[in-house]
Amino acid sequence: MSFVATDLKGLLTLNIKSRHDGYLDQYNRIFMVKLLMVTTIVMGLSWYGDSINCIIPEAHGISGGFVSQTCWIQGVYVYKELKDRIDEVAYYGIPKDITLDGYLTNTENKELCPMHPKLDKKPSEHCTHMHKTFFLQYQYFPFLVASFAILFYVPYIFFRTANADLISLKNNIKEGEADAENIAKHYFSKTTNPQRNNMLRIVFNILIKILYLVANLVCFLGLDRLLNGEYIGYGNKWIQWSSLDNAVQYDYMGMRDHPKPGNILLPPFGYCEVRASAKDIKESYANQHKFVCELSQNILYQYALVVLWFALIIGIVVSVIGLLLLIIHYIVGVFGIKADGPVAKRIFKTLSFRELEYLEFIRKRDIVLYGEILDHLKNDRLHEVAPPSNRDDAPLYPSLPNKDRYPDEQKRPDYDGGY
Repeated sequence: MSFVATDLKGLLTLNIKSRHDGYLDQYNRIFMVKLLMVTTIVMGLSWYGDSINCIIPEAHGISGGFVSQTCWIQGVYVYKELKDRIDEVAYYGIPKDITLDGYLTNTENKELCPMHPKLDKKPSEHCTHMHKTFFLQYQYFPFLVASFAILFYVPYIFFRTANADLISLKNNIKEGEADAENIAKHYFSKTTNPQRNNMLRIVFNILIKILYLVANLVCFLGLDRLLNGEYIGYGNKWIQWSSLDNAVQYDYMGMRDHPKPGNILLPPFGYCEVRASAKDIKESYANQHKFVCELSQNILYQYALVVLWFALIIGIVVSVIGLLLLIIHYIVGVFGIKADGPVAKRIFKTLSFRELEYLEFIRKRDIVLYGEILDHLKNDRLHEVAPPSNRDDAPLYPSLPNKDRYPDEQKRPDYDGGY
């Protein structure tokens, strides 16, 4: 258990540091993946240790171990028609009388009735079967939740592929050995970095944002599908249920108009039917049994799924905001780019939007390097020799003081030795 606790602590630890993707993407890529893995571990412990236990009278003469394993394989069921019939249920979806498995269609209250003969009394012709709703999610849920973690990490793999150029540029500048001429030739060259590739990178970045949104929706709607359509409003039902008085929330032996939302999603009790048969030389035996069984693992799943519900709702909102911000960023970048001076404007007109992103990143990290690259771009794109940066001419980076560009006076191009 100490090993598990250490792993959970490591998964829950979030290190705040600079990363290549934005904070909104990191919510999906880091937080959601960690949350899903923690949920998988917690559910996996229950999956490994808990079993199904059923009420087996001694007179039935059937092995409890066999019943438990059979019910685990076949699943349990409840009657959803009993959702609001609080006076007639023992547990959620289970009537007090095990023989009652139908309801009368010719009565106003649709009274419960048996579908099979009882003490030579034939069932009413107006008695209709209640529908069985089976629950077998405990069999595969830990593995399903673990697979959802892959959905949230795949977009980041595509992100690193689509933005390998920008990541490489960041690493070069971070190492402190960036050379303006090499950067200008490598990242701003139409030969090594064609315009078509730059356009595809922008499209891929938008698709990656959409993939994060799709991952949240697939997880959310997939769980709703597997949980019989009860998951979409699960969190809202929990909020409404938590506002009730304590006695109303937990009075399982009294009258309660509000069943626990978790029990509606994954009932902890259900019916299980088992057929027992045997034959030897002397005799043969065949019988059908119906038991009330408990699934304690469903209680843990209920709480894990409500946490996951809120995380997915936040993830959907975060993904939509991230997509909108990226689109706005590109729109503003195309129509709202401002350059310092007429020469810089002419240079910017020759650059693709991806190349403008390079320049913006360089400007924020190293203003000196930014000015040197603009000098190279002026010579390359405008075919004009850039004037020395310390002249009185208006420079391409007017916000940069000369003394900052040449802190060592002896390195200035017009330094004459002090004479």
